[in-house]
Amino acid sequence: MSFRDRLSFDAARGEYLDSGIRYMMIRPDALMGILHELPEESRPAVLEAMARSITKAGGKSAAAYRDMGAAEADALLGVIAATAPELGWGVWSFARGADGLTLTVANAPFPAGHGPAPAPVCAPIRGMLGAIGPMVLGGPVRVEETGCAACGAAHCTFTIAPA
Repeated sequence: MSFRDRLSFDAARGEYLDSGIRYMMIRPDALMGILHELPEESRPAVLEAMARSITKAGGKSAAAYRDMGAAEADALLGVIAATAPELGWGVWSFARGADGLTLTVANAPFPAGHGPAPAPVCAPIRGMLGAIGPMVLGGPVRVEETGCAACGAAHCTFTIAPA
């Protein structure tokens, strides 16, 4: 069942829920615009805080997906890749390699919301990979954004490797 099929909207409460987890919609430019409201030297710390927060919260979503029948690593990656575009997080494509995983994201919302940047801005995706990486690779992981559309890349790329 797709994310959109699982999602329920309670108009009286003004909330969207998937397996008891609340979601909301926000424009990428509103979210990423927060960075433009801060001094430039503060922005890396904010991006790191975003990544850590998403690792914690995203781990709850990934655990829910796993508990809904995606317990096998490749099945979980399939659910994550299918859910990402339904959340507006771009089109995700995972590939396994000798040292872990590579993720390619086409049309990621974070560069689109941020605009051109001297350093990668997809901290939320990096955070989500920090949540699912241990579930897929079986232990602590190191996640790196190796290419970002905000920096001029054609798409955003990430590596997920054992720590």
